[in-house]
Amino acid sequence: MLPLGVLVLVFALLFLLTSYFVIRNKVNTREKIFTLARMTIIYLLAFIIGVRPVVVETKYEFATKNLDVLFVVDNTISMWAQDYMDSRKERMEGVIKDAGYIMNELAGSNFGLVTFDDTAHVLSPFTQDMQYIRDLFETFKAPESYYANGSDLSIPYQDIEALLLSSSRKENRKTIVFYISDGEITNGKELKDYSELSQYIDSGAVMGYGSEKGGKMKDGGYSSRYVYDYNLHQDAVSRIDEANLQKIAEDLGLTYLNMNNGSTGLHGAVEIIKEGSKTVIESGEGAEIEKDLYFYFAIPLALMVLFEIFIVVRKGRL
Repeated sequence: MLPLGVLVLVFALLFLLTSYFVIRNKVNTREKIFTLARMTIIYLLAFIIGVRPVVVETKYEFATKNLDVLFVVDNTISMWAQDYMDSRKERMEGVIKDAGYIMNELAGSNFGLVTFDDTAHVLSPFTQDMQYIRDLFETFKAPESYYANGSDLSIPYQDIEALLLSSSRKENRKTIVFYISDGEITNGKELKDYSELSQYIDSGAVMGYGSEKGGKMKDGGYSSRYVYDYNLHQDAVSRIDEANLQKIAEDLGLTYLNMNNGSTGLHGAVEIIKEGSKTVIESGEGAEIEKDLYFYFAIPLALMVLFEIFIVVRKGRL
């Protein structure tokens, strides 16, 4: 807490002052010796705590869950439509909130993140760094309509497959997938069959965002205007396509959840995943870990101080 030299000086002065007043006190010699003994123990314990003793370990254990959790997130402009929970909130606001809930509940797992718009992006392979994944979600922003070339739910297939194969090679691990989208396909292509990937997936959910009524989308390049549909001569409206989302869920062997109805279904799905997972204790080496030992001395110090208070109160009553 303080440099060792300063601590020695402070406690030496305190002890000398205490000794001076105890010796000058008009009590018998046995009482003086008993008082000095108690105060010596108190000062010694406080001094040791101030030094902050630690044990340095280079070999350590850490707890993880036996889960690889993959987020696959649709980051096309339609995911910024303002119809989340039947309000003017953007769909992506709900995505970030729900992904945060999943990470909190499954903390200790490995997390991976794939996003897709015109192309797929592996923003992170599976990692223990949960804060890094959180930060990636917070960097999401609406794309500019000028660069948007339509939605295609088949785009991330190869990246999903690669990460699932990577997870399947690990022993005693379960692979969880959360596929997050509004289900829209606007580039005219047919939805790819995802059923080949189901063999690598243990659990998860396909999470749909948006409403049948739909919502307008702010143009990422212009915060004050909406995406315009030049064919209909009005602001463009994005609507959820649950048929596509249900097809993906069926292919992957997962449950489909309409997130505009609330998060109750997600909470239930996550609880099932937690019940089916287990905590794994692993060993590591190479990083120094300091373990504090001060609390071993804090308990007897507290007891000595309480004893001293008792003696002072008792003397006062006598």
